[in-house]
Amino acid sequence: MSYKSIISSLLFLVSSTASGDKTSTELKDNKTAQKEQQTEQQGQILSPETEMAIMRVMNLENRIQTLQTLPVEMSDNDLGNHFSGTWICFTTMRLNGQLGRGIMQINLKQEGDQLAGDGGQIKKPFDPPSTIRPIGTWSSMTPFIGQFKKAVKKGTHHMAVIERQGTKVGTWATFTAVLAGDGRTARGTLVNRGGNYGLMFMVRREFLGDFKHLLTEEGRQAEAQRRLLGIEKLELALDTASMDTVRIEWWNRDKNKDGKLQYSEFSHPDWERANRNKDELVDWAEELSDRVLKKLVQDGDFLAKHGNDSQNQWSSNHTWAVAHRGFEQIFYFIDWDRDGKISEAEYTAFKDQLKLYNKTNSQSEKKTSVKKTSSPNASQSDAHIRQMEATFSKMKLDRANEIWAALDKNKDNIWQYEEFPHPDWTRANRDGDDGLSWKEELADKTFRRQSKTYPKKYGSSSKKEWPNQQAWNKDRPDCKSLFVFVDWNNDGMITAVEYEVFDVQVKSYIDGSFPKTNEQGESGMEVFLRLSGQQPKAGKKK
Repeated sequence: MSYKSIISSLLFLVSSTASGDKTSTELKDNKTAQKEQQTEQQGQILSPETEMAIMRVMNLENRIQTLQTLPVEMSDNDLGNHFSGTWICFTTMRLNGQLGRGIMQINLKQEGDQLAGDGGQIKKPFDPPSTIRPIGTWSSMTPFIGQFKKAVKKGTHHMAVIERQGTKVGTWATFTAVLAGDGRTARGTLVNRGGNYGLMFMVRREFLGDFKHLLTEEGRQAEAQRRLLGIEKLELALDTASMDTVRIEWWNRDKNKDGKLQYSEFSHPDWERANRNKDELVDWAEELSDRVLKKLVQDGDFLAKHGNDSQNQWSSNHTWAVAHRGFEQIFYFIDWDRDGKISEAEYTAFKDQLKLYNKTNSQSEKKTSVKKTSSPNASQSDAHIRQMEATFSKMKLDRANEIWAALDKNKDNIWQYEEFPHPDWTRANRDGDDGLSWKEELADKTFRRQSKTYPKKYGSSSKKEWPNQQAWNKDRPDCKSLFVFVDWNNDGMITAVEYEVFDVQVKSYIDGSFPKTNEQGESGMEVFLRLSGQQPKAGKKK
C-alpha cells in the first residue's frame, strides 16, 4: 500500500468524522486501499513499460556478484512450496571468455513433483539490450519438463531440475534452481549442449516490482550496499594461504551449507564477538572482519600507533591511507556501509570491536597460563564443571580423571587429536577449536549415555527453551541431571540455541553416518588400549 494512498485515506477519514457523515466516496477509498494492500501481498501488476524498464536494468546487473545472494528463509506461504507460474529468468552465460546476458520467459505448472510448461528467449545472451521483447510477445516457445525436489530438512530450500526441450534434438539445456522461502525468486545454474554455462536469477512475473528501486541511482546504490559489493576488497586484506584456510574452515563449520554460520554450527565465544550486526548469523564479511581485527589486536601495532588518535571520521580511502600508513586495507573493514568514507559511528563501532578482541585476548592468555600448570582436578575451581562432575559416581569420575591424565601427554589439560585420535573426538569437540576440554569430555560421556533413550523419548519435541531448572525438571523429570550440560554458559536457563546444539550432539551418537573408527581403522577402545600400553582382551582385534 503506497504512502500516498494511506495519507489520502487518513485525511478523508478526518474530514468525514468532523462533518459526521460517511459518504460513498469514503467507502470507495477504503475499498481501494484494501485492494492495494492485497495486491502488494500477492504481487504487483505492472505496466508493460515498467516491466521492460526493470528487465533492462536487471539485464545490465552483474548477477554473479549481486543477484546471486542467499535466498530468504522459509515462511508460512503458499508460493514458497511450488514452482507453478510465469518466471522471468535472467541468465549470465560464458562463451569463449565473453559474458553474455540473456532473459527467458518460462511458464511452469507443477503437479505433485512433476513440472511441465514452455518458454522462450525474451533476449538472447549476446544480443544488445535493445532486442529485449515484452513479456508474452515471444511466440516460438519450446517445451520445458522437470522435477520438483522437496527440501529434506529445516533450513534448506526446495529445488527444481528443469530441462528445455529443443526442436527434434531432445534436451537442449538443463537448469537447476533453488526456490527462495517466500516463493518470489529462485537462484540457479544452467548449461546447454552448445557448451555454454552460467548462473541464473528467476523472478515470478508478479514480483518484478520488488526490483523497481533499481530504476533510480539511489536505489541501485542501496542495493549494492545490501549485497556486500566490494567484499573482494576485504578478501585482499588476507594473503592467499590464509584465505584458503578460512574458506576450508568456513565450509566445514557451515553444516547446512547456507553460506552463513549459526551459533549452533560454531558455538564458540568468537561467534558472538564476530557477529557485528548482532543478528542470528555470522556472514562471510563478518568472518573476514573477525580474522583481520583479531590479528590487528594480536600484532598490537595499530592500537599502539593510533589507539589514542582524536580524529574519528575520514572523507575517503585516500585521506585514511595518508593518516594510517601500513593500514590502508583496514579502511574496508571500518567503512561497513561501503559508501567510500568512514563516519564517526563506523569508527566508534570499529574501536569498540577492537576493545572486545583486546579484552578476550588478555583473558585467553590468562586461561592458557592456568591450563599449562594445572590438571583436571584444578577444574574444581569452576562451579559449572563441579556441577557436571557431581552427576557422575566417584568411581566413574576417578576413572575418567585417570584416563585423561594418561592420554594428556603434554600436560596442558587439553586433549589434542594427536594425543587421542578417537573417532568421536570431532563430535565431542563442541566449540570446534584445536583441543578437547575437560568440560567437553564430561559432556561427551553424558550425551553418549543419554543417546540411548533421550532422542527416542524427546527427539520430536517442539519445546526448545526453559527459563530455569525448575521448569526443565517439570518437563524432563527423568533427565534432571542433564540441565547443567545443556545450559552451556551456566546462566541458569536453557536458550533455544543451547538446546539445539545439545539436540544435534546427543542425536549424533545414533547417527550411522559418523565413523566408528579413526583414519587408522581403530575403534575408540583400541586407540585407548594402544596409547595406554594395555593389551586387548582375548577375542578382541589386535
